[in-house]
Amino acid sequence: MLLLLVCSDCFLTEDTKDPDLVCPSKAIGAVKSEDVLLPCHLEPPMDASAETVKWKHGNHVVHHHHGGKHDSSKQWEHFRGRTSLSSEGLTEGNLSLTLSSVDLLDEGRYKCSVHTESMNKMCYIKLNVGDREVVGPDEPVTVEVGQVAVLPCHLEPPSSLSDLTLEWTVNNSKVHIHRSHKDNPSMQDERFRNRTSLFNSELDRGNISLMLKNVTTEDAGNYSCFVPKHSMYSSVKYTLSTNSCISLHLHLIIMCCSYCASLRLISVHIYSSTLKTKVILFSSYSSRMFAFCFSSVQAIC
Repeated sequence: MLLLLVCSDCFLTEDTKDPDLVCPSKAIGAVKSEDVLLPCHLEPPMDASAETVKWKHGNHVVHHHHGGKHDSSKQWEHFRGRTSLSSEGLTEGNLSLTLSSVDLLDEGRYKCSVHTESMNKMCYIKLNVGDREVVGPDEPVTVEVGQVAVLPCHLEPPSSLSDLTLEWTVNNSKVHIHRSHKDNPSMQDERFRNRTSLFNSELDRGNISLMLKNVTTEDAGNYSCFVPKHSMYSSVKYTLSTNSCISLHLHLIIMCCSYCASLRLISVHIYSSTLKTKVILFSSYSSRMFAFCFSSVQAIC
């Protein structure tokens, strides 16, 4: 009988143990003018709807929940009308704070706390606030004629782009337009029609990369990736350079072969406007000329 009572006390102690208040150790990132959720919850879950729940930013009260409702009288004016807790979430121990229209003053460390008759728990979370950027590669994109080019571009930090207007342009020409959840070829320059596409499955992750098929020499230029909502006056520039090494290779070999019968000193000057390189080949014998010409082409390519 004594053993049974001891065990009962053990189970009773375990059942009445105070829950822990948990915040993520990793900082939360937010974008200026958008909403952010600051996670905080009781583990194991406990109904906190009737308890005192308080969020603070430094010495300022961000949100004060008391007596089953929000008490705005204690709230710092800067946060007034911009914070909320989930009533349903509170019954399940979810104390997470929604902060709307984030600005740079909101950045910093926040304290989430809950007070009951038997416990006083708190945890901390850091909020970083910044502007969203349209980001492209540091180096120009180079592709051979006839191949497929992928021009990388993405939002940082990532955000869904499915319902936003997305534009790709080059030299004032519309390369690709995405509006209202779909592509808009009617606004596209005719020479790019049926040759461009976005990675639609990646739009929710902020990927705006463009695929351009059957690249031609006329496609070379500075490309702009534009998201009006997040980058009203800025764009990302690209240089799409067509690689004419293969055609230059063949052209030089043909010229070399055409001079193989000559035994005199020959000087062949070839200029590639794409590679911006002048090739000068000298030889006094046809066999030497061909070998030297071939090796020179290989060195250039």
